Amino acid sequence: MNSIKIGIIGTGVGIRTHLNGFRLFDKYTQIYAIAGSSLERSKEFAEKYNIPVACSDYKELCDIEELDLVCITAPNKFHKEMIEYAIEKDKNIICEKPMVDTMEDAEYIVNLTKNYKKIFIIDHQLRFNPYMVEIKKIIDEGILGKIYSIRINQEGTGFANENANWSWSFDSNQGGGVRLAMASHLTDLVQFFFGSRPVVSVTASLNPVTKSRIDNEGKDREIFASTICNAFIMLKDELTVQYNINAGTYNKSKFDISIFGDKGELTFNLQNKLNLYLRSSIGKCQKIIPNGVYEDEIENKVSIFSGSFRYLVPKIINAISKNDIKQLESATKPIEQLYTINILEAIKKSANIGKSVSINVEENSYS
Repeated sequence: MNSIKIGIIGTGVGIRTHLNGFRLFDKYTQIYAIAGSSLERSKEFAEKYNIPVACSDYKELCDIEELDLVCITAPNKFHKEMIEYAIEKDKNIICEKPMVDTMEDAEYIVNLTKNYKKIFIIDHQLRFNPYMVEIKKIIDEGILGKIYSIRINQEGTGFANENANWSWSFDSNQGGGVRLAMASHLTDLVQFFFGSRPVVSVTASLNPVTKSRIDNEGKDREIFASTICNAFIMLKDELTVQYNINAGTYNKSKFDISIFGDKGELTFNLQNKLNLYLRSSIGKCQKIIPNGVYEDEIENKVSIFSGSFRYLVPKIINAISKNDIKQLESATKPIEQLYTINILEAIKKSANIGKSVSINVEENSYS
C-alpha cells in the first residue's frame, strides 16, 4: 500500500492534532505539504516538522496533484473559500469545526457538496472516542430508558492568562471564542447521541471575562469572543441539554457528562471515566470499560479532544486506501452542520438579547 499523502492548511490545530495524529500511523501516511499564513511561516514549520513541501498559500497546496487528503485547519473565517477550492481540485477533505460560522454559508456548502464523490467530513473527533461510542451504544440499546437530561461541563485553561497577547483566537470574527470552539463540539456530540432531534428553545449567556488584550503592535484590543458559554437547550420529547463551558479556568481541565433517563444514569469524567447507575439497583455503580482506549488517555496524560483524533485517523486511512467511504459513516457530514450551526446561532442571539430564543413549540401541563 502506498502512503497517503496529506496536506495541512494551518499551523495551529493542524500541527497539534492533525500532524501528530497522522504520524502515529506513518507506515500508511505522509505529511507531504503545509501552508501557513505566509511562505516564511510555511517554511519554518516544514523545516521544524520535516515536511517536504512548504506552500505559499492554500491554493498552491491544493494544486499538488498527488495529495490524497487536504486538512483545513485555518481560522474559521477562511473555511468557506478553502473548501470551495479544495472541492474544485477534487480533493478528499477534513475540515476543522465548525465548517463555517453562519447558517447561510453552511447551506451554501451543503448544496455545493451534495453530489460530491470524495470524502468531506468535519473534524468532530469525539464521535470516535471509545468512551463516547460506548455512551451512544448504551443510549441506543435503551438501557437508560427515556432520556430527560444531559449535562456537559467542559473547562480548560487556554484563556486564563490575563497577560496573554491578543491573537485570532480572541477575535469573534476568526476564532469565535468558546461558542464556536467548544459549543460546536458539544452540540455535535449531542447530535451523535440523539440524532437531529428538533430544538424547542435555547437560553444562553456568553462572556469574554478578560475584556481587552494587547496585540503584537502594542495596541489595546477589545475582546468580544467568549471565554465562558452557558446554555440551556430544550429539545423535543422533553430532553434538556445544559452546557457549562469555561476556557479560562484557574483550576484544571475538566470534561464531565451526566445523562439521566427513567431507567438509568450514565456519568463520565476524566478521573473516574464511564459509570452506569440503574434505577433497579439505586446507588450501585457499574464501571464501563470500553476496548481500545489509549493508555495515556486512561491516565489523563492527553487532552480528550486532541487524543480522540487518533481514533479517527485509521478510519480515514481505510476510507481513502480502500476507496470505501462507508468507513466514515459515523463522521460528521456537511449536512449535519446545519443542526449545529442553528444552535450556535441561537446561543449567540439569546446571549445578546438576554432572553430565550424559541425555535419550535412543545407544550406540557406539568406543575
